[in-house]
Amino acid sequence: MSLINATMDFVERVIAPIAGKVASQKHICAIKDGFISTMPFLIVGSLLLVFANPPGTGNWFLDGWHAVVQGIGRDNIVGPFFVSMGIFAMYSAYGIAYNLAETLNTKGVIPMNSGMLSMFSFLLAVAPAVWVGGELGSVIPMAYLGGAGAFTAIICGLFVPTLQTFLVEKNIRIKMPEAVPEKIAASFDLLIPVVAMILIVQVINGVLGNFDLNIATGIMALFSPLVAASDTFFAFALAILLIQLLWFAGIHGASVVLGVIGPLLLINLGANQEALEAGKALPAIFINPTMDFFVFIGGSGGTLALVCMMARSKSVHLRTVGKMSFIPGCFNINEPVIFGTPIVMNPTFFIPWIAAPLVNACIVWGAFKFDLVSKVVALPPWTMPAPIGAVMATNSMIAAVVVATCFVVSGLIFYPFFKAYEKELLAQEEPEPLAEAGSLSPAKAA
Repeated sequence: MSLINATMDFVERVIAPIAGKVASQKHICAIKDGFISTMPFLIVGSLLLVFANPPGTGNWFLDGWHAVVQGIGRDNIVGPFFVSMGIFAMYSAYGIAYNLAETLNTKGVIPMNSGMLSMFSFLLAVAPAVWVGGELGSVIPMAYLGGAGAFTAIICGLFVPTLQTFLVEKNIRIKMPEAVPEKIAASFDLLIPVVAMILIVQVINGVLGNFDLNIATGIMALFSPLVAASDTFFAFALAILLIQLLWFAGIHGASVVLGVIGPLLLINLGANQEALEAGKALPAIFINPTMDFFVFIGGSGGTLALVCMMARSKSVHLRTVGKMSFIPGCFNINEPVIFGTPIVMNPTFFIPWIAAPLVNACIVWGAFKFDLVSKVVALPPWTMPAPIGAVMATNSMIAAVVVATCFVVSGLIFYPFFKAYEKELLAQEEPEPLAEAGSLSPAKAA
């Protein structure tokens, strides 16, 4: 118990305060919220890509699936993918700048204008129009509009509102008469930042061009070791461990950790989708659905198995919480069981809370590494029930078997600790012992 207490104390004193500051840092919040704003496009686009690529043939369902794709036309299905998931970095550039400008709340800087300038700067940096057939602008390269351009989108999204704020605070602006409406005046205020961004981007691209690089390729070369390191078992296990420790301290661990590494996971997803479209082997394992549907069955900690046990508990408290938590848990929402049991800061559940997801992480990583199940190519909503979400994410029915295995393993790990806590609560819930035979009741004594 001393080791558990020391760990809990370390999490409470060191990790929790740092995580709290990270979670509230305005630039990190802008990145997280900017990428979240692209989720509808990512979900729909990635699912369309899965639909356009049936996993095989040999039965009536798959044969029918192929027939439907051929009937609709594969290009018609994949087309929306290229203008959703295929260019999500462009949407992210807008969303990040918009959210940061809104947070900075600088007078004279309109968030929508910041988003538009950020998107303009991003396109100028990663996809300058090229000559085709003698006409300028006939083709805009798409290579860095998706996952490969995520870091460039982040830099543009953070830099543009910061530049605008600096110019406004230094009074470097085109002043309009007071009678001019605010939004029109703000539009003229955007002229100087537009010119500044053109000069900055074009000069940097011109310099990098001497080395056969541009801003996007240079940034990807700089961050490529980080991207490679993100798709390792160590990174996978460390992310899960941090999420669990933060949740144990009462902090939304997934929000903090994924807010930092989210762009890397989207790059991994983009790499898998490009490989799928090209008919190549899928390279990446660590993508959001790998945790959402395989490791965290029922939410962080993989608590759905625990909830099922609690729903049949002899303890009134645990049985009530279990029944209330079952439906939300099926959709990966487990705040009721985390705070209702409680699991937060409860020493009895510390070991299984940490161990169950890490053991499942080993099982899941091995299943993907040895090609027992197809790698993730789609991004279903995280609230999708685990078996369904896993099948949709991988386009493989074997994924449901892996999910079932992890569910059973989580239950086995939680079971002895659940029984110990149940015994403790039952002792508290027992009614007061009856008066000894022959003793007088208070009424008779009176």
